[in-house]
Amino acid sequence: MKPEQQQSEEGVFRERLSQIRHDLKTPIGHIMGYSEMIEEDIEDELPEVVHDLRSIRSSGERLLELINDNLGVAKQSPDDIDIDIASQLMRQQLNHIAGYCEMVQEVAEETDHKELTPDLDRIQSASTILLKLIEQILTVDSLGVVPTDVDSGTAADSTTPIDSESHLASSAYLGEGGALLVVDDDPVNLDLLRRRLTRQGYDVTTVGGGQEALDLLEKQSFDLVILDMMMPGINGMQVLRRLKSDPKRQAIPVIMISALDDTDRVVDCISLGAEDYVFKPFNPVLLKARVGAALEKYRLREHQAKKLSVFISSPGDVIPERRVLKRIIEQLNLEFSGQLFLIPVLWEEEPLLASETFQSQIHPPSETDIYIGIFWSRLGSPLPEDITREDGSRYMSGSEYEFEDAITSFKKIGKPDLLMYFKNAEISVPLTSREDVLDRIEQKERLEQFIRNWFMTEDGNSYTGAFHGFNEVEQLENMVLGHLRKLLEKYV
Repeated sequence: MKPEQQQSEEGVFRERLSQIRHDLKTPIGHIMGYSEMIEEDIEDELPEVVHDLRSIRSSGERLLELINDNLGVAKQSPDDIDIDIASQLMRQQLNHIAGYCEMVQEVAEETDHKELTPDLDRIQSASTILLKLIEQILTVDSLGVVPTDVDSGTAADSTTPIDSESHLASSAYLGEGGALLVVDDDPVNLDLLRRRLTRQGYDVTTVGGGQEALDLLEKQSFDLVILDMMMPGINGMQVLRRLKSDPKRQAIPVIMISALDDTDRVVDCISLGAEDYVFKPFNPVLLKARVGAALEKYRLREHQAKKLSVFISSPGDVIPERRVLKRIIEQLNLEFSGQLFLIPVLWEEEPLLASETFQSQIHPPSETDIYIGIFWSRLGSPLPEDITREDGSRYMSGSEYEFEDAITSFKKIGKPDLLMYFKNAEISVPLTSREDVLDRIEQKERLEQFIRNWFMTEDGNSYTGAFHGFNEVEQLENMVLGHLRKLLEKYV
């Protein structure tokens, strides 16, 4: 690189960084200014909230320090900046501000000081704007080039301020709300944690021991676990180890909480996969900040995961198998948390309208990433006469239509991936109705014809496509789980 070019790029970087500092500091000034005005108004009437207001201002000062330390004039290139660390530290301070604002708001409501609400709303609005700015401009790309507008995909003017009104709908932090499991053998601690976290907007379940927690986690999903270190029986460290070694539950964020002020224990917990560690007696605001940060990180990871749609095709004679596939997808979403997220396409979960045909309302398999076909004794019901192939010929059933749509798309664009499963179990037909028996025979013959058309050579001596056979639902579950795990590796 020529010296002149290098100097020019460094100048662009410094100018861009200066603009970023300016944009970030503006809402911080609002946060600090409004907190000062509230304090001046109620210092004599509500001395109990003065500390919280000063803590808000202190977090604002800390945010300014973080901007200067991580994005200051001493930074000469993007390589000098650890964006992830800077973003994480700033988000933590925003969580602190949100927590203190909540405390002041609670006192204001309890003491009938509703006049404080507008300025508190302005602090929260400024915090929302700052969070949005962090997401939009505190990125690798924005340090070197003009950032891309999220909605339009066009270059955005870096000097254009963010309209606070347009982001009011996003005022809830990613770390707010959710189902929490709190595990502690001390009933008083459980009560305090439950009451505090419930007031902070979380749905809280409590248990008094490690084994209870493990048993409950087998049956119920939680967004986060708060886990006491020292408990009789199975202690917190053992519970953590089991959770993080279980593919189904290892993605659940865990915050350890203990009265043990032992740095080595903290290191051990983090090494095992804990998101954070809080010492007893806990500071409510700090606890909320830690919980919010852990949930935010987890949800951002989930939001950024690659999404894959899975079309599940089958006639109506394999309903238990369809339920199994849904359960498998839920398990794989836990195992691949933060990397992949599978979206099942199931006709029984769609709001099918009586005004349109069944098939026209189902998402086309050709527009999905993975197609799974399951067949046993039926090929399915015929389609309406207006649904035909390009040559005018009719499909034997909706299931055949779905398969052909998927295989045609694969031959054109390489997706969806197709997995086929045929059930070999004996078919049982009551002999009470001649029509039922003949219909089942006809259905079986259609299915056999479908297999010959798509999976056999014309002479019937060899296969042109692969499929998997099974007898029991349990066998299918193990088979599909293994197959999808291997298939998904290519998407990671």
